[in-house]
Amino acid sequence: MFAYSQVEKLNEAEMCVYNYVVKNLKHILNLSVRELADEVHVSTATVMRFCKKMGYSGFSELKYKIKEFYEQQDQEDNYEINDIEGFVEHIKSNDYLDRLKKAADLIKGAYSFQILGLGVCRDIAKYTARRFCRAGFYCYGIDDVNYPILEVPEGTHSVILIIYNDFYQKVIFDQINRYKSKNYTIIMISLAHIGKFSQLCDLTIYASNRIMKVGQVESGVPMLYTLEKLTDEVIK
Repeated sequence: MFAYSQVEKLNEAEMCVYNYVVKNLKHILNLSVRELADEVHVSTATVMRFCKKMGYSGFSELKYKIKEFYEQQDQEDNYEINDIEGFVEHIKSNDYLDRLKKAADLIKGAYSFQILGLGVCRDIAKYTARRFCRAGFYCYGIDDVNYPILEVPEGTHSVILIIYNDFYQKVIFDQINRYKSKNYTIIMISLAHIGKFSQLCDLTIYASNRIMKVGQVESGVPMLYTLEKLTDEVIK
């Protein structure tokens, strides 16, 4: 609501108004300009100067913007709840569960199993690999595209599980081709639909039916849940 470039222009009395306002946003909605001035121990003229320096025509517009801010927050909270409900429905769907089972069967019968994660997905790949290892199923987490690809012995198959990251789309495309050339079975896990990328893989699992956010930030919960669920399915 307030920019630093605006705040740095406030004098000492106006800063008192600013500090009170940001600490008591909801309370401000119930005050008149005189009541706010009395609570901060400044004049009404100081309150009005503060409002104008913040870019508002007066105290009424400031209150309107505060109310608008809270209404927007409520909408975001409701949207987040809807996302969670949609995620829960998705992970109960037959398609989701069938894909997990198919992936688990492929991994169980594999000669070797690796997980590739790039960028923000690298730690998730390492974590999942350690989880498989702790469960007694050897797995290696890869975060380097130059990591050598092991040969697949004749009559066997190896699995590479790729955690999809849209930012590394071209790199992932190249890695798919590298592993395909070595006869790897490719499983892709993504937070959202990836179009033709799914046709390049032997199996695609969608961790969620849409992007889930916590506030304004994309949540990693669907991906972590799916990978942990896959681990449990493999070691059954």
